[in-house]
Amino acid sequence: MQSEYTEQDTEHARQAERSSAGRQTQQLPSMPPKDTIAPAHSDGRNNLAALALIGLGVLLLLSRVAPLHLEFEGGMVLLTIAGCFLFFAFWKRVFGLVIPGCILAGLSVGVTFADVTQGVSVLWGLALGFLTILFVGRAMFNLRSHWPIYPAVPLFAVGIIVAATNLPAFFAGGLVWLPVLLIGLGIYLGSGRRTA
Repeated sequence: MQSEYTEQDTEHARQAERSSAGRQTQQLPSMPPKDTIAPAHSDGRNNLAALALIGLGVLLLLSRVAPLHLEFEGGMVLLTIAGCFLFFAFWKRVFGLVIPGCILAGLSVGVTFADVTQGVSVLWGLALGFLTILFVGRAMFNLRSHWPIYPAVPLFAVGIIVAATNLPAFFAGGLVWLPVLLIGLGIYLGSGRRTA
């Protein structure tokens, strides 16, 4: 008994071979009925309390920082220059432009908070800029070198030393950690979920 195949049967068999590449396809598990999935319940009171705590913490933190005159102008100038470098680095895919862009971006954060942290933020901002070079280089440019770690670690360490020497002056202002504690408590309350 001999079977005859038509041209249409042959084409159908070729399409089936191409779709599975000669392998047996996997069957996906069926979805459970919608009524068996328990939705995550969120207590409206927890969210309201969390937002209130975060808002109060941010207001207290800003009230402590505002009288010290932040250097927004210098930070914005550095951030604008960094933005130009980073724009062309990502647009033209040139890793060499990422280096000054990330360093200037980190420095802009540090210069903005230099008066508040008594210079520590400049060191930590530079360390952050070098670490950003490492992470952006790995993620977007397939960089396998570890060279940005070498300047970042000493900058961060010197920043810790400077922060430790300025610690008595930092705590002399009063309850500095209360706003940070309120923000952290608000985030904790807001992220907590009950399951039914």
